[in-house]
Amino acid sequence: MTFAEEISKWKKKRILVIGEALIDKYIMGYADRISPDAPVPNIKIEQNLTYLGGIGLVLKYIKSLGGIPEVCTIIGDDYEGNFFLRRIKELNIDSSGIVIDTAINTPQITRVKARNQHLLRLEKDYEGNISEKVVEQLFEKLSSRSSDLEAILILDYGIGELFHDTFIQKLLHQLKNTYNAPIIARPNLDNYYVYEDIEMIKMNLQKALRMLSIECCTDTSIAIVGKRVMNTSQCQNLLINNIVAESFLFQKHKENFMKYPSNITTPVRSYVAVGSVIMAVLGLCYAADIAIPESVQLALYAGSLSAILSPVEFFNPESLLKYISSSKNI
Repeated sequence: MTFAEEISKWKKKRILVIGEALIDKYIMGYADRISPDAPVPNIKIEQNLTYLGGIGLVLKYIKSLGGIPEVCTIIGDDYEGNFFLRRIKELNIDSSGIVIDTAINTPQITRVKARNQHLLRLEKDYEGNISEKVVEQLFEKLSSRSSDLEAILILDYGIGELFHDTFIQKLLHQLKNTYNAPIIARPNLDNYYVYEDIEMIKMNLQKALRMLSIECCTDTSIAIVGKRVMNTSQCQNLLINNIVAESFLFQKHKENFMKYPSNITTPVRSYVAVGSVIMAVLGLCYAADIAIPESVQLALYAGSLSAILSPVEFFNPESLLKYISSSKNI
Protein backbone atom coordinates (compact mmCIF):
# COMPACT_ATOMS: atom_id res chain seq x y z
CA MET A 1 0.00 0.00 0.00
CA THR A 2 1.34 3.47 -0.88
CA PHE A 3 1.85 6.35 1.55
CA ALA A 4 -0.95 8.22 -0.23
CA GLU A 5 -3.35 5.35 0.50
CA GLU A 6 -2.19 5.17 4.13
CA ILE A 7 -2.54 8.92 4.69
CA SER A 8 -6.02 8.91 3.16
CA LYS A 9 -7.08 6.71 6.09
CA TRP A 10 -6.43 9.59 8.53
CA LYS A 11 -9.55 11.48 7.47
CA LYS A 12 -12.00 11.99 10.34
CA LYS A 13 -10.11 9.72 12.73
CA ARG A 14 -11.00 10.79 16.26
CA ILE A 15 -8.01 11.33 18.58
CA LEU A 16 -8.14 12.31 22.25
CA VAL A 17 -5.23 14.48 23.44
CA ILE A 18 -4.53 14.68 27.18
CA GLY A 19 -1.82 16.89 28.62
CA GLU A 20 -0.76 20.26 29.90
CA ALA A 21 -2.08 23.39 28.26
CA LEU A 22 0.74 25.71 27.28
CA ILE A 23 1.03 29.11 25.62
CA ASP A 24 4.05 30.01 23.48
CA LYS A 25 5.02 33.66 23.34
CA TYR A 26 7.64 35.20 21.08
CA ILE A 27 9.27 38.60 21.54
CA MET A 28 10.99 39.52 18.28
CA GLY A 29 13.32 42.47 17.76
CA TYR A 30 16.91 43.53 17.31
CA ALA A 31 19.80 44.35 19.61
CA ASP A 32 20.85 48.00 19.29
CA ARG A 33 23.32 48.26 22.18
CA ILE A 34 24.40 46.79 25.50
CA SER A 35 21.96 47.53 28.29
CA PRO A 36 23.01 50.31 30.70
CA ASP A 37 21.62 48.22 33.57
CA ALA A 38 23.62 45.03 33.01
CA PRO A 39 26.06 43.52 30.45
CA VAL A 40 23.25 42.07 28.31
CA PRO A 41 21.81 43.03 24.88
CA ASN A 42 19.21 45.79 24.83
CA ILE A 43 16.38 44.51 22.61
CA LYS A 44 14.19 46.86 20.60
CA ILE A 45 10.87 45.02 20.36
CA GLU A 46 9.35 44.78 16.88
CA GLN A 47 6.74 42.02 17.42
CA ASN A 48 4.93 40.23 20.21
CA LEU A 49 3.44 36.92 19.04
CA THR A 50 1.30 34.46 21.00
CA TYR A 51 0.49 30.90 19.91
CA LEU A 52 -0.97 27.68 21.24
CA GLY A 53 1.87 25.50 22.49
CA GLY A 54 2.14 22.07 24.08
CA ILE A 55 -0.97 20.02 23.42
CA GLY A 56 -2.37 22.90 21.37
CA LEU A 57 0.17 22.21 18.63
CA VAL A 58 -0.74 18.53 18.57
CA LEU A 59 -4.44 19.36 18.34
CA LYS A 60 -3.83 21.72 15.43
CA TYR A 61 -1.69 19.19 13.55
CA ILE A 62 -4.29 16.45 13.95
CA LYS A 63 -6.91 18.82 12.54
CA SER A 64 -4.73 20.09 9.66
CA LEU A 65 -3.89 16.49 8.68
CA GLY A 66 -7.53 15.44 8.49
CA GLY A 67 -8.32 14.05 11.93
CA ILE A 68 -10.85 15.09 14.56
CA PRO A 69 -9.07 16.07 17.80
CA GLU A 70 -10.61 16.09 21.26
CA VAL A 71 -8.91 17.60 24.29
CA CYS A 72 -8.75 17.10 28.05
CA THR A 73 -6.66 19.55 30.05
CA ILE A 74 -6.64 22.10 32.87
CA ILE A 75 -6.19 25.85 32.38
CA GLY A 76 -6.17 28.84 34.69
CA ASP A 77 -8.68 31.67 34.65
CA ASP A 78 -6.09 34.13 33.31
CA TYR A 79 -5.05 35.76 30.02
CA GLU A 80 -3.17 32.66 28.85
CA GLY A 81 -6.00 30.30 29.80
CA ASN A 82 -8.56 32.49 28.07
CA PHE A 83 -6.34 32.68 24.98
CA PHE A 84 -6.02 28.88 24.93
CA LEU A 85 -9.79 28.39 25.27
CA ARG A 86 -10.59 31.03 22.64
CA ARG A 87 -8.21 29.53 20.08
CA ILE A 88 -9.59 26.03 20.67
CA LYS A 89 -13.10 27.28 19.98
CA GLU A 90 -11.93 29.20 16.88
CA LEU A 91 -10.52 25.92 15.54
CA ASN A 92 -13.94 24.29 16.05
CA ILE A 93 -12.42 21.78 18.49
CA ASP A 94 -14.75 20.55 21.24
CA SER A 95 -13.75 22.46 24.39
CA SER A 96 -16.00 20.57 26.81
CA GLY A 97 -13.04 18.54 28.08
CA ILE A 98 -11.23 21.63 29.41
CA VAL A 99 -11.35 22.30 33.16
CA ILE A 100 -10.86 25.90 34.35
CA ASP A 101 -9.14 26.25 37.74
CA THR A 102 -9.27 29.73 39.29
CA ALA A 103 -6.44 28.86 41.71
CA ILE A 104 -3.70 28.29 39.11
CA ASN A 105 -1.94 30.13 36.31
CA THR A 106 -1.75 28.63 32.82
CA PRO A 107 1.83 27.59 31.85
CA GLN A 108 3.68 29.61 29.24
CA ILE A 109 7.05 29.76 27.50
CA THR A 110 8.38 33.11 26.30
CA ARG A 111 11.22 33.15 23.79
CA VAL A 112 13.19 36.34 23.11
CA LYS A 113 14.77 36.50 19.64
CA ALA A 114 16.84 39.13 17.89
CA ARG A 115 17.40 38.76 14.15
CA ASN A 116 16.42 35.06 14.42
CA GLN A 117 18.98 34.45 17.18
CA HIS A 118 17.48 32.87 20.28
CA LEU A 119 18.63 35.02 23.22
CA LEU A 120 16.45 34.01 26.14
CA ARG A 121 13.76 31.51 27.16
CA LEU A 122 11.41 32.21 30.07
CA GLU A 123 9.17 29.51 31.55
CA LYS A 124 6.19 29.61 33.88
CA ASP A 125 4.70 26.36 35.16
CA TYR A 126 1.28 25.83 36.68
CA GLU A 127 1.52 28.30 39.56
CA GLY A 128 -0.60 27.17 42.47
CA ASN A 129 -1.61 23.70 43.53
CA ILE A 130 -4.06 21.79 41.37
CA SER A 131 -6.60 20.56 43.90
CA GLU A 132 -8.01 17.05 44.10
CA LYS A 133 -11.43 18.49 43.32
CA VAL A 134 -10.16 19.90 40.00
CA VAL A 135 -8.37 16.64 39.15
CA GLU A 136 -11.63 14.77 39.78
CA GLN A 137 -13.38 17.16 37.41
CA LEU A 138 -10.78 16.26 34.76
CA PHE A 139 -11.48 12.56 35.24
CA GLU A 140 -15.21 13.22 34.92
CA LYS A 141 -14.50 15.00 31.63
CA LEU A 142 -12.47 12.00 30.48
CA SER A 143 -15.39 9.68 31.15
CA SER A 144 -17.65 11.74 28.91
CA ARG A 145 -15.45 11.81 25.80
CA SER A 146 -16.67 10.31 22.53
CA SER A 147 -17.22 6.57 22.73
CA ASP A 148 -15.75 6.14 19.25
CA LEU A 149 -12.25 7.38 20.08
CA GLU A 150 -9.71 5.65 17.84
CA ALA A 151 -6.45 6.67 19.57
CA ILE A 152 -5.37 8.47 22.75
CA LEU A 153 -2.30 10.69 23.10
CA ILE A 154 -0.80 11.60 26.49
CA LEU A 155 1.69 14.48 26.55
CA ASP A 156 3.58 15.07 29.79
CA TYR A 157 5.83 18.13 29.40
CA GLY A 158 6.94 18.07 33.03
CA ILE A 159 5.76 21.61 33.74
CA GLY A 160 4.51 20.87 37.21
CA GLU A 161 1.61 19.76 39.38
CA LEU A 162 -0.43 17.55 37.05
CA PHE A 163 1.49 14.45 35.94
CA HIS A 164 2.64 12.92 39.21
CA ASP A 165 2.91 9.12 39.46
CA THR A 166 -0.45 8.54 41.17
CA PHE A 167 -2.25 10.69 38.59
CA ILE A 168 -0.66 8.78 35.68
CA GLN A 169 -1.55 5.40 37.16
CA LYS A 170 -5.16 6.45 37.74
CA LEU A 171 -5.33 8.01 34.27
CA LEU A 172 -4.11 4.87 32.52
CA HIS A 173 -6.44 2.68 34.58
CA GLN A 174 -9.47 4.80 33.64
CA LEU A 175 -8.54 5.05 29.95
CA LYS A 176 -7.98 1.30 29.57
CA ASN A 177 -11.25 0.49 31.33
CA THR A 178 -13.29 3.08 29.44
CA TYR A 179 -11.99 3.08 25.87
CA ASN A 180 -10.84 0.42 23.46
CA ALA A 181 -8.21 2.67 21.87
CA PRO A 182 -4.40 2.52 21.64
CA ILE A 183 -2.49 4.83 23.98
CA ILE A 184 0.65 6.66 22.83
CA ALA A 185 2.61 8.73 25.35
CA ARG A 186 5.28 11.36 25.29
CA PRO A 187 6.38 11.01 28.93
CA ASN A 188 8.46 13.14 31.22
CA LEU A 189 11.70 11.18 31.43
CA ASP A 190 11.67 11.39 35.23
CA ASN A 191 8.74 8.96 35.39
CA TYR A 192 8.51 7.22 32.01
CA TYR A 193 8.36 3.85 33.78
CA VAL A 194 4.88 4.67 35.15
CA TYR A 195 3.41 4.47 31.63
CA GLU A 196 2.99 0.72 31.89
CA ASP A 197 1.80 -1.57 29.11
CA ILE A 198 0.74 1.06 26.59
CA GLU A 199 1.02 0.80 22.81
CA MET A 200 3.89 3.25 22.31
CA ILE A 201 6.25 5.58 24.14
CA LYS A 202 8.02 8.34 22.20
CA MET A 203 11.27 9.91 23.39
CA ASN A 204 13.77 12.41 22.04
CA LEU A 205 17.18 10.76 21.50
CA GLN A 206 19.33 13.33 23.32
CA LYS A 207 17.01 13.39 26.33
CA ALA A 208 16.81 9.59 26.42
CA LEU A 209 20.60 9.27 26.46
CA ARG A 210 20.90 11.96 29.10
CA MET A 211 18.34 10.14 31.21
CA LEU A 212 20.85 7.33 31.74
CA SER A 213 23.89 9.65 31.79
CA ILE A 214 25.14 8.27 28.47
CA GLU A 215 27.25 10.72 26.47
CA CYS A 216 27.97 8.80 23.27
CA CYS A 217 25.45 7.65 20.67
CA THR A 218 26.32 4.17 19.43
CA ASP A 219 24.28 1.07 18.63
CA THR A 220 25.27 -0.26 22.05
CA SER A 221 24.15 2.85 23.94
CA ILE A 222 20.90 2.98 21.96
CA ALA A 223 20.27 -0.69 22.79
CA ILE A 224 20.88 -0.02 26.49
CA VAL A 225 18.41 2.86 26.57
CA GLY A 226 15.79 1.02 24.51
CA LYS A 227 15.90 -2.18 26.55
CA ARG A 228 15.81 -0.22 29.80
CA VAL A 229 12.65 1.64 28.77
CA MET A 230 10.98 -1.43 27.27
CA ASN A 231 11.72 -3.63 30.28
CA THR A 232 10.66 -1.13 32.94
CA SER A 233 7.51 0.13 31.22
CA GLN A 234 6.53 -3.08 29.40
CA CYS A 235 5.28 -0.89 26.53
CA GLN A 236 4.61 -2.55 23.18
CA ASN A 237 6.71 -0.15 21.10
CA LEU A 238 9.28 2.56 21.70
CA LEU A 239 10.30 5.33 19.28
CA ILE A 240 13.51 7.21 20.04
CA ASN A 241 13.61 10.01 17.51
CA ASN A 242 16.30 12.32 16.16
CA ILE A 243 15.28 13.87 12.85
CA VAL A 244 18.74 15.19 11.93
CA ALA A 245 20.50 11.84 12.39
CA GLU A 246 18.93 8.43 13.01
CA SER A 247 15.75 7.42 14.80
CA PHE A 248 15.15 4.01 16.37
CA LEU A 249 12.12 1.76 16.81
CA PHE A 250 12.01 -0.97 19.44
CA GLN A 251 9.20 -3.53 19.37
CA LYS A 252 8.34 -5.86 22.22
CA HIS A 253 8.50 -9.13 20.32
CA LYS A 254 11.50 -8.29 18.15
CA GLU A 255 15.07 -8.81 19.27
CA ASN A 256 16.69 -6.05 17.21
CA PHE A 257 15.69 -2.43 16.82
CA MET A 258 14.99 -0.73 13.48
CA LYS A 259 16.92 2.30 12.25
CA TYR A 260 15.42 5.21 10.33
CA PRO A 261 17.89 7.56 8.62
CA SER A 262 17.19 11.28 8.59
CA ASN A 263 15.06 12.65 5.75
CA ILE A 264 16.41 16.19 6.11
CA THR A 265 18.59 17.51 3.29
CA THR A 266 18.06 21.26 3.81
CA PRO A 267 18.87 23.47 6.82
CA VAL A 268 16.63 23.15 9.86
CA ARG A 269 14.67 26.31 10.61
CA SER A 270 12.97 25.32 13.86
CA TYR A 271 12.61 22.32 16.16
CA VAL A 272 9.67 23.84 18.06
CA ALA A 273 6.91 21.70 16.50
CA VAL A 274 8.83 18.53 15.60
CA GLY A 275 7.76 16.46 18.60
CA SER A 276 4.17 17.70 18.33
CA VAL A 277 3.68 16.68 14.71
CA ILE A 278 5.36 13.31 15.31
CA MET A 279 2.86 12.61 18.10
CA ALA A 280 -0.06 13.80 15.96
CA VAL A 281 0.89 11.50 13.08
CA LEU A 282 1.50 8.52 15.37
CA GLY A 283 -1.99 9.02 16.79
CA LEU A 284 -3.53 9.22 13.32
CA CYS A 285 -1.64 6.14 12.15
CA TYR A 286 -2.65 4.07 15.17
CA ALA A 287 -6.25 5.21 14.68
CA ALA A 288 -6.06 4.14 11.03
CA ASP A 289 -4.52 0.76 11.97
CA ILE A 290 -1.38 1.37 9.90
CA ALA A 291 1.56 -0.97 10.55
CA ILE A 292 3.98 0.31 13.19
CA PRO A 293 7.12 0.59 10.99
CA GLU A 294 5.22 2.55 8.35
CA SER A 295 3.58 4.70 11.03
CA VAL A 296 6.99 5.68 12.39
CA GLN A 297 8.27 6.44 8.90
CA LEU A 298 5.31 8.74 8.21
CA ALA A 299 5.71 10.45 11.59
CA LEU A 300 9.40 11.12 10.94
CA TYR A 301 8.67 12.52 7.48
CA ALA A 302 6.14 14.88 9.06
CA GLY A 303 8.60 15.89 11.78
CA SER A 304 11.26 16.60 9.17
CA LEU A 305 8.88 18.75 7.13
CA SER A 306 7.94 20.83 10.18
CA ALA A 307 11.65 21.38 10.92
CA ILE A 308 12.42 22.95 7.55
CA LEU A 309 9.32 25.17 7.44
CA SER A 310 8.82 28.43 9.30
CA PRO A 311 8.28 27.89 13.05
CA VAL A 312 4.86 26.37 13.77
CA GLU A 313 3.74 26.30 10.14
CA PHE A 314 0.93 23.79 9.69
CA PHE A 315 0.48 21.66 6.59
CA ASN A 316 -2.13 19.36 5.08
CA PRO A 317 -1.84 15.76 3.80
CA GLU A 318 -1.16 16.94 0.24
CA SER A 319 1.84 19.02 1.35
CA LEU A 320 3.17 16.08 3.37
CA LEU A 321 2.85 13.72 0.39
CA LYS A 322 4.62 16.23 -1.85
CA TYR A 323 7.49 16.44 0.66
CA ILE A 324 7.71 12.64 0.93
CA SER A 325 7.80 12.32 -2.85
CA SER A 326 10.56 14.92 -3.20
CA SER A 327 12.60 13.30 -0.41
CA LYS A 328 12.39 9.85 -2.00
CA ASN A 329 13.48 11.23 -5.38
CA ILE A 330 16.64 12.90 -4.07
